[in-house]
Amino acid sequence: MLDIKFIRENSDFIKKATKDKGFDENVVDKLLKVDEKRRDSILKSEKLRAERNELSKSHESSSRGKDLKTELKEVEDDLKKIEEEFNTLMFKIPNPSASDVKVGNADENEVIKKVGELPEFSFNVRDHVDLGIITDTIDLERGAKVAQSGFFYFKNDAVLLELALEQFAFEKLISKGFIPVITPNVAKERNIVGCGFQARSDKERQIYHLEDEDLDLIATAEITLVGMHTDEMIESSKLPLKYVGLSSCYRKEIGSYGKDVRGILRVHEFKKVEMVVFCDPKDSTKIHEELLAIEEEIYQELGIPYQVVKMTSGDLGNAATKKYDLEAWMPSQNKYREITSASNTTDFQSRRLNIKTKMDGENVFVHTLNGTIVTTSRTVIAIYENFQNEDGSISIPLVLQKWMGKEKINVR
Repeated sequence: MLDIKFIRENSDFIKKATKDKGFDENVVDKLLKVDEKRRDSILKSEKLRAERNELSKSHESSSRGKDLKTELKEVEDDLKKIEEEFNTLMFKIPNPSASDVKVGNADENEVIKKVGELPEFSFNVRDHVDLGIITDTIDLERGAKVAQSGFFYFKNDAVLLELALEQFAFEKLISKGFIPVITPNVAKERNIVGCGFQARSDKERQIYHLEDEDLDLIATAEITLVGMHTDEMIESSKLPLKYVGLSSCYRKEIGSYGKDVRGILRVHEFKKVEMVVFCDPKDSTKIHEELLAIEEEIYQELGIPYQVVKMTSGDLGNAATKKYDLEAWMPSQNKYREITSASNTTDFQSRRLNIKTKMDGENVFVHTLNGTIVTTSRTVIAIYENFQNEDGSISIPLVLQKWMGKEKINVR
């Protein structure tokens, strides 16, 4: 959510920024009209209250007192409806892109670097599905039988590999001052929407809702980690406050097609290790780069080739003002695919969720940032495909071997 005063004073900028992100810029004009009605209604109610207070002080009994009560109730009822419309429109205004973000669509994202040598194979490359079958480690058929298509089982060494990735990520992040957390896998709608996910809109039907509950299954631990401090004042001495969280994640993935349907690249349930940082507003740009550097360090140590992609305005989504993706090399597809991201959401989430700190005697909204360390399903794909051997076995990255207790996932 943005500051309404800033929107009023910079309406042309906000309209362009909203359009650049692919949202309806006409919402801005609608919001400003409702805001004007809202301010008029607030002023009217304040005048009526002041008159009622003066009348009360005079201890005079008159019919005006009854009229004031009726008028005030009508104005307050009207104000309540206007406030609801105002808040609905406010939630439709996205966070403007940072000044150095290119205006464009998803297919215009900028590749800013490539890291790692692409593997060369002297044999026909298998995809992770075939590798999972011959090593008896990924079971899609039974996942679909027990749940539905888009769910899967990890078995045998894939289980150990997922746990090793989580241990590796947590060890790395704890050494960098992050507080480890295992979060709930559900959150109230206020936290879902507060983080910029339109949980129950027609446009973004990607989140599972629990019937008869004010709860949704989370799509990322970003929601539950940011939500930890809803309606709180964080001591400035604790900033930057850094968390690394593990959760299950649930996404309907409506609209998936083609090769994304095969295997576990795009699934309904997976585990993810996520970073979230609360910081002094002046530090968020620098911390954003630090989060990206941590993600790169992880994938360099794993030995997975990747490229860093800077998102254009049209691919930023609602909350992020700037975002980087890491895309890992997927040999079976002969291309890079998204595996992590790092986003600066400035004070967009903290305004919605009322998370503040005190700076120079003033209460200010903190900045929030988030970044993925590992999405265990996609990171497993990258390891399987980049470290596969001719017989179908999979070599285990050196940094994970101490948790795996072995050097290879063998064919069964």
